[in-house]
Amino acid sequence: MKKSILALIGLTIMLVVSSCCEKEKVAPEVQQYYKDSLAVLMERCEKVLDAAYMAENHIGERRDIPNWEGFPVQEYEYFTGTDVKINQPKRGRVYLLNPDAEKLAKWIVNAVYDATGEIEYEDVEKIRKYIMWQSGAQFPVSGVVYEAMYEPGFYEPYVFKDGVTVYIADQNMWPADKHCTDEQLEFYLHITNDDLKAHTGRYARICSTTREMYYNAGGTEEVGKSDSQETRIHAWLDVVRKHYQEAWDSDKNFLITAWAKANLVEQEETQE
Repeated sequence: MKKSILALIGLTIMLVVSSCCEKEKVAPEVQQYYKDSLAVLMERCEKVLDAAYMAENHIGERRDIPNWEGFPVQEYEYFTGTDVKINQPKRGRVYLLNPDAEKLAKWIVNAVYDATGEIEYEDVEKIRKYIMWQSGAQFPVSGVVYEAMYEPGFYEPYVFKDGVTVYIADQNMWPADKHCTDEQLEFYLHITNDDLKAHTGRYARICSTTREMYYNAGGTEEVGKSDSQETRIHAWLDVVRKHYQEAWDSDKNFLITAWAKANLVEQEETQE
C-alpha cells in the first residue's frame, strides 16, 4: 500500500514538474531530483511538520491579517507541557503560516543546489533536521511562542511578528511571571511595530537566518546587524516578511538558501 501511494505521488509530481518549472527557473538537476526523489523527501519532511507543537487546536483560517492579506494564515490555540513553576500547562495563541511537506521539500532541495551546485543527501538532511529542531517549520506571523529553552519544564513566552522575535514596549502587557493572560495573548496576535521596542531578535524562521547570512547571500536592503540591540532594527521584519511571502508560491525560499550558503559552503570549504 505504501509503495502504491509513493508511486502515485511520484506520478503526480512528474505531471506537474514541467508546468512548475515554467513559472520559475529550476535547474535541470533539481527537476530530475523532483522526479526521482521528491516523494521520499516529502515523507521525511512530514516528520518535520510533526514537530509543529503549536499547530494543536485549529481555530480557523485568516486571510485578512494586515500585511498578510490573501495568505492562508492559520490561527491556533495550544498548550505547553506542565510548567514546573505553576504545576499546570500554559496556554498560547498564535497565527502560523507553515509550509506543507511538498513546499518544504522543494525549499530545501533548491537551497542545497543553489548553495553548492549539487544535491547531496547529507546536505539535504542537514537542513531538514536543522529546521525540525529549530522551528518544526513553524512560521509565526504573530502571537506567543512558549519554549523551555533555559530550564527544563519552565516555559517562557517569546512574542513573534513576521517570523522574528520582538519585544513589547508596554511593560503592562508583558507577564512578569512569564504566564500570559488572555488579554495579553489577544494583544500579541494584533501587534504592530508601534507596540514594540526599537530592536528585534536576531533570527528569522524557519531556519534561524541572520542578517549577516542575508547580506552574504546577496541581500541588499538595510536591515541592521545582529551584534547589538541598537543595530537590530525593525527593517528586518519587513525583509523577512517579504521573502517568506515570495517563497510561498515558489520552489525557493531565499531565507533558507541564505542559511545554506552560510553553512553548507562553509563546511565544504573547511573539509577541503
